[in-house]
Amino acid sequence: MLPLPLLNVRLQACSENWAQMTPAARGRHCAHCNRTVLDFTQATPADLEAAFQSAPDGRVCGRFRAEQLAADQPAPLPARPALRPKLRRFLVALVLVCGLGLSGREAVAQVRQAVQTEPRTPVINTPEQAPTLLITYGGLVFYEHEYPKTSVKTLTGQEIFTYVEQMPVFRGGNEDLRRFIAGQVRQPKDALYEGRVFVKFVIDEQGQVTNSHILRGLNEAADTEALRVVRLLPPFTPGRQNGRTVKVSYTVRISFGGDE
Repeated sequence: MLPLPLLNVRLQACSENWAQMTPAARGRHCAHCNRTVLDFTQATPADLEAAFQSAPDGRVCGRFRAEQLAADQPAPLPARPALRPKLRRFLVALVLVCGLGLSGREAVAQVRQAVQTEPRTPVINTPEQAPTLLITYGGLVFYEHEYPKTSVKTLTGQEIFTYVEQMPVFRGGNEDLRRFIAGQVRQPKDALYEGRVFVKFVIDEQGQVTNSHILRGLNEAADTEALRVVRLLPPFTPGRQNGRTVKVSYTVRISFGGDE
């Protein structure tokens, strides 16, 4: 007589992972609870009963196929889906069982099933930018934005802000600043190009323009001209934060060749 297959097993959830266990003689060893997990995927009811009889504490941990589970398997395990016989052999569930029973005893186990999840779009936190002076050839536009108060510390421990409660102001206002830069910018004679140069600088506690450098350049002639104009800027009224004058970082964009 052929032995009957082991079916209609009822389980309780267990969080351990069969694939991460150490191979053993009759299954795998679970390091978490220091027990041997028996492989019952090809077992019969007699094999399961024998395992219970030989267990000193009456508890057995084991691995089963999905089709061996009871059709009304309660939560937290999902109900066994109805599959064609030809497909069942391709679905193998990992089951970790504690306390499997034939005569009124219950099993504690988990069936692990593949779940498809949609890929998550990474969230990229970009730092806030300082207010930007948009300078076109022959004109200037100043953009004012509401930015949060941010600051960085240099290697010497000095704090430089990108936005403060009271931003630095060019003496005479934005209109005088526009006229000053428009009057100073010279289109390079050999410049057959269009593009932009970004210059970053710091207005210190005395309102002086310091530490000017190219943030993103166009070419040597345009970069040199942009730096020259920025370094000619007269003092600003310095920025203030919490009632004291502070260093504030600025970025200027100068466009050449009619580029807006």
